[in-house]
Amino acid sequence: MIRSQELNALLGPKGSAQAVDLLCDLHNTTANTGLCLITYSDCDWICLHICKHLQARTNTSSAGAIFNLTQTLFLLAMEIGPQPHSVVRSVIFSAMQEGVQLMMDWICQFNSGTLFEGGWVDVYTMVKNIDYPRDSETHVITAAVHPNLQDRDFCLLHPGDPMFLSFSGETLRYKGKEALYPFFINEGAYYEKGIALSLARKRRVEIPSVRSETLR
Repeated sequence: MIRSQELNALLGPKGSAQAVDLLCDLHNTTANTGLCLITYSDCDWICLHICKHLQARTNTSSAGAIFNLTQTLFLLAMEIGPQPHSVVRSVIFSAMQEGVQLMMDWICQFNSGTLFEGGWVDVYTMVKNIDYPRDSETHVITAAVHPNLQDRDFCLLHPGDPMFLSFSGETLRYKGKEALYPFFINEGAYYEKGIALSLARKRRVEIPSVRSETLR
């Protein structure tokens, strides 16, 4: 809480005319997401252009995920994994470094008046979160992510596919009616939130051409 207040004083105040125009929040995840860019609206043309820029140029796989959230500035999160918390893996560090540099290159070009042509961006739109199976009385977790699903972030999950393996050895299958894309599978920080994985639909979003003058 204290750190968030310090950042708000430094970069904000949030929602004010003095606030920065764009924030990029850097995270590592224990899930096998690769380089994942998260924006909070499918109409945030700036962040989607940055996503398009990275998808075309990064040396590592990159995916764009969209969460619906009301906001007053351009907000982009850059998640990368798998990397355990409190650990630095050189390959993950290098991939994040590359992603940040490509983002900064895009911003510099945008601020200099470069026209970025419109086009299509592949994104994953959040549908719902899935909790771990739990005991009905104690709410204690009774199963782990199935080996066939573990580390398969952004790989299509079909109805009937294995999802969890109970501690007694029973395979629990995905009971959804449509195939969806799982991500943040078995994220360590989400156990306390009751989230085993998130599910998303993949779609293509058309974005318009942008140049800095168009936002003034």
